Amino acid sequence: MTDNKTIEAAYDAGADDYFRKPFVQYELLSKLKIFDNVKSVRENLRIAYQSQLDQNIQILRLSDFIKNSLNNNDADTTLIGAELISDIIEVGYIEIAKVRNSIPLSITQKVKTNNFAFIPFKELLKQDYLFRSTEHNIKYFKGKRGESDIYSAMLSVKFKNSIFGYILLEKSTLFSHNEKELISLYVDYINLLNDNISFRNELKNINDSYRKEINIIRKLEVSKLPDFSVIEGYDTSFSFMPAQELSGDFFDGFFLDEDTYQIILCDISGHGISSSYVGNQVRTLFREKSAPGKKPSDIAKEVNEVLFAELSEFRFYCTAQIVQIYFDTDTILFLSAGHPKGIISRDSCKDIKLTGNQSPVIGLFSDEIYREEIIKLSVGDSLFLYTDGIIEEHSTDCQEMYGVNRLIESLNGTENLSSSEILHHALGNLYEFNGYRPQNDDITLICIKKI
Repeated sequence: MTDNKTIEAAYDAGADDYFRKPFVQYELLSKLKIFDNVKSVRENLRIAYQSQLDQNIQILRLSDFIKNSLNNNDADTTLIGAELISDIIEVGYIEIAKVRNSIPLSITQKVKTNNFAFIPFKELLKQDYLFRSTEHNIKYFKGKRGESDIYSAMLSVKFKNSIFGYILLEKSTLFSHNEKELISLYVDYINLLNDNISFRNELKNINDSYRKEINIIRKLEVSKLPDFSVIEGYDTSFSFMPAQELSGDFFDGFFLDEDTYQIILCDISGHGISSSYVGNQVRTLFREKSAPGKKPSDIAKEVNEVLFAELSEFRFYCTAQIVQIYFDTDTILFLSAGHPKGIISRDSCKDIKLTGNQSPVIGLFSDEIYREEIIKLSVGDSLFLYTDGIIEEHSTDCQEMYGVNRLIESLNGTENLSSSEILHHALGNLYEFNGYRPQNDDITLICIKKI
């Protein structure tokens, strides 16, 4: 057929070409050769596509293995999990050996192809050349089992810079270029993972040691907390809540003489280990400078001069309150140095107000002048002391600070409560305000109530 209509119908039906009669032999043979080449190219493209698809599936499986083993905590789990490589790469046999006391011992053996004539790892141990050099993580070699050729890949797994185990892969055909790339990628990853495990273990040991030391220091800090039950005529309680393991806040209490008891509340700049260390030095310094008959203003001035001379270059300073309770006259000498003002609650008139005089911080400048005030507490009255950690706490949306006014409001209606109950009431209000979040700064509260 040579008419155009028939030719168009043939092409529309999907034909690659159309031959008219009479045939021209040379033209016919040439076109057949072209069609044979086209068929060959199409088949090569199909094979390449399928190969790429298979490789993508292998990479996806390897990626899944990597994701699933990120949380491994020991090299044993990683080594045993290496069996998955035989699901990624088609092999006839896989064996995993772990090195114990420099001797590789088999822990997993699996034949993946029926009737596969494998060579076990213990026989390969006789081949010294395979184990002489540890520079290369992968070694490819050929062996024989009867009449069958066995192609092997031996992977060295390292942990803490030594050979931890071996993975033996065997098949009846050569390992392809793609398979070798996957094996190389796998070995690099598994050794990197083991390095990470080793690093995490070392970091955990260091952290555990650090926490043990911190716990000892914390116990020493707690052991230094004073016993306020010895203050006759006053119901006195405290709440001590560090923001971290160690606190930059501290408080102390001791007798200056048989008729005078002194309480010191101090907040060192910053918080954590450095502030805790400086706080211990300042605590000792306050004790050294305190003596019978010495007023709070004299003590603060002497401590200020020492701190300025020794710590000003490190930018450490402190705010403090000194309370001297005189039992014979039922009076209190009170000094606040850069510290939030104390709160006085009067039971008789249901009145709450702040303390008066405010002196400079301690340790920031030299030759500062400090002044105390006299406070007289009647039965039922209380003096409430606190560090700035409570008033600087933020609301759940971080838009507002707790502030002194909210703290004062939390003390309304607490006249008939004990000092301990007053502290609990104040903290309850704070937690409702901040949504019970972990605090951002050290918080110390002290309530001194006349009974």
